[in-house]
Amino acid sequence: MGLKFQNILVLAGIVIGFLSVIVVLAGTLLKNSVPNVLAPEERHFAFDYVIVGGGTGGSTLTSLLAKNSNGSVLLIEAGGQFGLLSRIPLLTTFQQKGINDWSFLSVPQKHSSRGLIERRQCLPRGKGLGGSANLNYMLHFDGHGPDFDSWRDLHNLSDWSWAQMRSFMSAAKPKNPDMLEIPRRYSKLTEALDEAQAQFAHKDWIFRRSLYNIRNGLRHSVVQQFLNPVIHHSNLRLLPDALVKRIQLATSPFLQATSILVGIKDEENREKEFSIEVRRELILCAGAYLTPQLLMASGIGDVSALKETGVFLFSIAYLWWATTLHDHFNLPLFVSMGVTGPTLNQNTLLNPMTLINYLSSGSGPLGNFGVLGNVASYGGSGSPPYGITFFGAGAIDESALMSISNFKGPAFRALFPRYYNASQEGFVVISSCLQPKSRGFVGLLNRHMRRNPLIDPNYLSNELDVDCTISAIRSAVELVNSTAFAALHPRIHWPRVQECSNFGPFERDFFDNRPSDHYLECLMRHVGLGSHHPGGTCALGSVVDSQLRLKGVSNVRVVDASVLPRPISGNPNSVVVAIALRAASWILKSELQAGDSK
Repeated sequence: MGLKFQNILVLAGIVIGFLSVIVVLAGTLLKNSVPNVLAPEERHFAFDYVIVGGGTGGSTLTSLLAKNSNGSVLLIEAGGQFGLLSRIPLLTTFQQKGINDWSFLSVPQKHSSRGLIERRQCLPRGKGLGGSANLNYMLHFDGHGPDFDSWRDLHNLSDWSWAQMRSFMSAAKPKNPDMLEIPRRYSKLTEALDEAQAQFAHKDWIFRRSLYNIRNGLRHSVVQQFLNPVIHHSNLRLLPDALVKRIQLATSPFLQATSILVGIKDEENREKEFSIEVRRELILCAGAYLTPQLLMASGIGDVSALKETGVFLFSIAYLWWATTLHDHFNLPLFVSMGVTGPTLNQNTLLNPMTLINYLSSGSGPLGNFGVLGNVASYGGSGSPPYGITFFGAGAIDESALMSISNFKGPAFRALFPRYYNASQEGFVVISSCLQPKSRGFVGLLNRHMRRNPLIDPNYLSNELDVDCTISAIRSAVELVNSTAFAALHPRIHWPRVQECSNFGPFERDFFDNRPSDHYLECLMRHVGLGSHHPGGTCALGSVVDSQLRLKGVSNVRVVDASVLPRPISGNPNSVVVAIALRAASWILKSELQAGDSK
């Protein structure tokens, strides 16, 4: 019987491996199938709207303008199509460090990342149509009203209050059946979270089961929701695998973008450059790292910093230029379970029924990313807001996670001591501060866009983020220790990090689960990871005005996460969609008014 079962596992492994090869090959074959591509003879054309970046903001905005504008639209994207691999939810992490990932690395971190190679964080960003919406974990966030109201109060931005943005957030949300909500009875972990919601009703905690941008077991990103329905419109052209290298500006009678310099490499890696004229607006949607890089490479930004790179400067002085980069920061903790979950582990993935269920109905472990729910405290009691996420994984593959996290081996093994056990049941509880105060920056290493920007998230530079994350960890422990979780027989595996051994964990910590604040801070600074939610580098009110227009330049807007003046209290993708919908309303209104004045 044992031998027969082993044979089944081997066969399942072969089938899954074969499927993966087919998926990768099919994805590769489809990469050059972008429709409606700008032909070489059309490159001298002028376009009313030139959109740089086909990610979340760019795809959404392209859809609205192609559908409703009387002008011509060109969408330029540095990558091509994502392969079919990106559509299978559980295989998301296999895309990182691949052809559709910019694969940025942070500069060595001063206040964190001591357990990472060279103290550098991996910063994945999507490269291809859909951008990071095709690389992220597909989690949908409905928005948090006070986030928007804080923007309004920060710079008197009345257009960005929750009252103004609620309808755009609603429009950003895919309708059924384009969403997947994790069922209450999905696993013993989701059942425990359901019981905990009732048990902790007296607290200001908000419990949510994960809501995914998944349809019929496949990722349903902005490409499917917005871009594909308009991709054949006659007023739209796409230019994939093209890098915008510089914005060409005219200074008379006022500063404005007249064209962009684009570079495309041929099969022999030789680059051909050409310019595309902008008639009405240039709209930057390249993301929180690349939008400021492009502006700086074009001579717009911090004058003192740009002088060192030899970039021709334009006399525009920005307050807080690219120095307000923000991102969430997490501490993961592994919790083993004494019962069958079921949770993600190697045995589950090699079970033939896992593949059969997915291929037949899009259900099971392959049909979502394993994040089953979260708990948020929005600071109603005066404490800073924090979040706790539950990832239903019992065994974490060492080579896979280390390659995308940059962990040193000892740090990984301290975090996940049961990584070698293929049948281990458990989950990872991830604690983070929802409104971190630490701020980093994006800089220019040189004037060439084919060189990566200098990125310093500056994680944990503000001590308040440490205090906030400790509050999140203490609440996570309270949940795991509650009677609602008792049936799981959970055990928190406090990491034995050598550099933190003076602070813990001590034997008593494994019984009372109350290690010292010094120990928790040491853990954060050694094995904490960024959330890949960057924003703030072209912030509303300081770099762009209330309608996202770049201050000092008459016809350039920014429509991506770089405009977020403060962090989002959740996953930011849906908020960027709403921002793009808001921007489209202004652009179309301006177009209508211009037509009426003729």
